[in-house]
Amino acid sequence: MRTDRPGYQYRDNRDGTRIHYWNPKRAVKGSPAALSAIRLPDGLTDEEITEECQRRTAELKAELVDLTTPKKFDGTFKSLIDMFRADTTSSLHTVKHSTRIRDYEPSLRVLTKNIGDRYVAGLTASDVKRWFARWRGKGHRRATGAIKLLRLIISYGAGERLPGCAEARLILSDMRFEQPAPRTVAMTYEQCLAIVQKSAELECPSIGFVEAVKFETALRRIDVIGEWAPPPEGGEFRWSGLMAKDISKDKILTLKTSKTGAAVARDLNGYPLVSEALKSYRIPDIGPVVIDEDHGKPYWENRYTEKFRKVRDAAGVPSNVWSMDSRAGAVSETVEATGSLEAARDLATHTTTKTTRRYSRGDGLEASRLVAEARVGKREK
Repeated sequence: MRTDRPGYQYRDNRDGTRIHYWNPKRAVKGSPAALSAIRLPDGLTDEEITEECQRRTAELKAELVDLTTPKKFDGTFKSLIDMFRADTTSSLHTVKHSTRIRDYEPSLRVLTKNIGDRYVAGLTASDVKRWFARWRGKGHRRATGAIKLLRLIISYGAGERLPGCAEARLILSDMRFEQPAPRTVAMTYEQCLAIVQKSAELECPSIGFVEAVKFETALRRIDVIGEWAPPPEGGEFRWSGLMAKDISKDKILTLKTSKTGAAVARDLNGYPLVSEALKSYRIPDIGPVVIDEDHGKPYWENRYTEKFRKVRDAAGVPSNVWSMDSRAGAVSETVEATGSLEAARDLATHTTTKTTRRYSRGDGLEASRLVAEARVGKREK
């Protein structure tokens, strides 16, 4: 029996083909009876089946809360983390699912593994400095992420009046840690064009379409490809995101951003990269706008990233250019083309203008058209 595929089941058809399933009750002991087996996409390789079972199992473990056994604080960081995970009023349960899986859970695992058996009441500033130095050796962002979650769980414990947490929070409040240097890479128009064209050659034009939309409109990737997440009541993951109905027949895209809820509109006719991408990619008549050609469904974020890397490398774009850098490219080009930082902030719906935009009327359609014209004019000089 294979142990690297938790929850895996299969059923053979009469024609010799095989249907693959992931069963949460086999994957994680104590899973709710209401959870049912999920059919995996057809056509997966053995490696992809293993990865899918492991990914779904890890996410279920992160989501699963044992409501029948209240978590108790025994003074250790592990018990504090267990309470932080189980308590639905903690900040862990207020962030988006993608943020929880991408940022919170990895840092909580670092804390559990490295300091889980330590007592909160015994925390000293020198302890934290040593931990940060050790974690930084495995990555600066990993270290700062762990410190961020350390502050969060201790603040949670202090709020619940758990012994030792108030004193630990006071110690951490006076401590400062060097932050990782911000990224300085921004995707250029030429690089994005190369990705768009290469994605068409490799018969995965969805990648070029997504990058073109992000570069031209400064939208976040999650606002373009959508997101798979479990519903609040639990159960099978569901997708939500950009739908065909959100793009009119005359190619006006309208949506509310996932991060700030700001209403935006973008005229896709004014973006040459989008026009180039649409030579190979067809927007569906109904349903999700962006579909993974390999599976016939919207992308899981990790699958998108993997495919983007393949297209980027084949297009000859440097490996230090990431998908997230197309948004940075949009902002940088806008500032250069218009000389207006405010125009770039408005285009990107940055959180620094969240309050202003909440009281602002209109969705920025006309402003985005002017920005598009200015940027295209700069390219033609």
